[in-house]
Amino acid sequence: MSTIRTFTLFFVMSLFTMVSCVGPKGEPGPPGHDGNANVESAIVETTAPDWFWDENALNWFVDLEWDQIDLDMVDYGAVLVYMESPSNDFYGWHQLPLTLYPNESYSSTIETVYYDYGLTLFWTNSDLQQYQNPCTLYNTNLTFKVVLIDANMYSKYINEDLSDYETVKKLFNLAD
Repeated sequence: MSTIRTFTLFFVMSLFTMVSCVGPKGEPGPPGHDGNANVESAIVETTAPDWFWDENALNWFVDLEWDQIDLDMVDYGAVLVYMESPSNDFYGWHQLPLTLYPNESYSSTIETVYYDYGLTLFWTNSDLQQYQNPCTLYNTNLTFKVVLIDANMYSKYINEDLSDYETVKKLFNLAD
């Protein structure tokens, strides 16, 4: 008898809980962001003082903190980072990791590591020497675009070419 009462009480409480979730429709999101509540993006511009030389790892690095990068995002979603070309060699956004060739005998590779609430960009020169600060090397600020896609949304687009920023922009209705 008590099992039936417990089940009935559980059923009634569940019914009240479901009914109480109904409410007025929320305000629409900002223009250019319709239908992508599970995707966020930001443009990050780095300047020379943002970059630090690590004598042990032999690379330049910059830390970017963002509260939306949580363990679920890192483990199950996607954290995509694109770099805008710092020179006139090519135009557009290119996904990291990326290797740039400032001259015929020298290259720099930019990579990322994600962690809870942030990411680090690493800039490694081919000769493993300090050389120049990345912004000083190109005589400009370096611009990155970070796109966060939660696990639900990411699973729907796993077969798409997310290395191409224009594809990502179109799929998730991102504004530049």
